[in-house]
Amino acid sequence: MKSFLVIIFCLQIGLCLGQGIGNEFFTLHNIIRGDSIYDTFDKQVALIKQAGFDGVEINQTESFEGMKAALDKHQFKGSYFYVKLNLEEPYMDPRLPEYIKALKGSGTIIAPFIVSESKRYKSSDGQADTLIVRLVRQLADLAAASRLEVAIYPHYGFYVEKTAHALALVKQIDRKNAGLTFNLCHWLATTTADDRKSLHVDLKAMKPYLKMITISGANAVITDKKNVWDDYILPLGQGTFDTYGLVKYIVKDLGFKGPIGVQCYNIKGNKPLLISSTMEVWKRYKANLTGGK
Repeated sequence: MKSFLVIIFCLQIGLCLGQGIGNEFFTLHNIIRGDSIYDTFDKQVALIKQAGFDGVEINQTESFEGMKAALDKHQFKGSYFYVKLNLEEPYMDPRLPEYIKALKGSGTIIAPFIVSESKRYKSSDGQADTLIVRLVRQLADLAAASRLEVAIYPHYGFYVEKTAHALALVKQIDRKNAGLTFNLCHWLATTTADDRKSLHVDLKAMKPYLKMITISGANAVITDKKNVWDDYILPLGQGTFDTYGLVKYIVKDLGFKGPIGVQCYNIKGNKPLLISSTMEVWKRYKANLTGGK
């Protein structure tokens, strides 16, 4: 009996120490896209899987078939499918329903970014928001038929660029499988210094609707650089913004169990080295979370 209680106690400690570190860790395709050696989806997926990632982004409908073939070959996960919804016709790629059907049961999150290519609509336009609600409900229904979820992807410079706007839309959409993404770099690019003070409060409010997050290294500044990504997208582990602290709050305090992705857009240099160094930082994050740091 005593031995049994000791085993139970040890298991409880292990569960406590390991709490919240089972999140899927994936990378956006831009961690390797454009490399001169790893120049096919097949090579890219093989390298990313070998490095220890749990999945990779499927970047837009144009790359779907090639990426899906590589994912199937290597038995690897497409963590999310980044797709465009346009506020002008055609509202979505006509291939999208077929592609979503092909992902049935895969766990891939459908992540729409929303644009007004004619620039007819400005942010938070009532008519445009009504259209988005209809389009995302349609997308959510397609996803539900394939047992998938949808997460609006706020993106700096696009019609839906702020997390607060995305959250308001999700509440109107009112579909169980529809939520939003928190993207660190886009949040930094669309917030003021005062906005940033309420980050934890805002994350807590969006938690019931939060499907995935993306992170990067970043500088905790209001950038004055022409290219904002020079401050807001750095290799993971670099910059003055406390990205680990953000992950710790979301995973440990909020109990977020969803996938976490790493954003690498605009990062120059050796891409295979970027892959390996990113994974080393993530392993350090996981070790610190396990150890309660």
